[in-house]
Amino acid sequence: MMISPVRLSSSLGLAWAYAGQQAAALASGLGLGPLGIRAFLPRAVCQKVDADLKRLETLVRRILFLVAMETPLQEFRQAPPRDMSGKRPPAAPPVQLVFPLPAFRLTEASPSPVLKGSRLAARLAARNRRAAEPQDPAHRSGPHDMLPAMGLMNRFVALEEALADPEAQVARFRRKLARIRADKTLPLPVADTHQPPVPGAGAG
Repeated sequence: MMISPVRLSSSLGLAWAYAGQQAAALASGLGLGPLGIRAFLPRAVCQKVDADLKRLETLVRRILFLVAMETPLQEFRQAPPRDMSGKRPPAAPPVQLVFPLPAFRLTEASPSPVLKGSRLAARLAARNRRAAEPQDPAHRSGPHDMLPAMGLMNRFVALEEALADPEAQVARFRRKLARIRADKTLPLPVADTHQPPVPGAGAG
């Protein structure tokens, strides 16, 4: 059951409900059962699911960001001081889950133009190599080829967890924002998608 986070305005509440409906529609379209797992999916389906997940992840992430920013952040607590021997006090051992759940990603990826260019060049080079190699038409890659879908399924499970327990995600967001405020070198969780104008553009 979807549980809306507290202190949502009417507009954010509608956006949150929309994200939950779209996630449910995605699960229904994939025919996911109680376990919510599909080990393999056709290539075309993988591409569509990836695009849908990116859209919903961005929407959910930005709503959580706005909710986390509604109240003042707590001071970030540094690591415990070292004792006289130079060693930190022993920390409690982390709880090891047999089947750990994927964590919802709080930070949006914002690759630099150089990285984007290198990735595009690598994809074009791979495409040119495939085009130059003689291939049997029966073995040529196509939209119906089955591809591993575990990465997509993990992202979908993380999205469902964020929608089902938003307060936990808001708490994570607030801790992350407190760390960013204490260390200005850390990247912002929400990527700046605004592109600065190109000098001289539009000049007659």
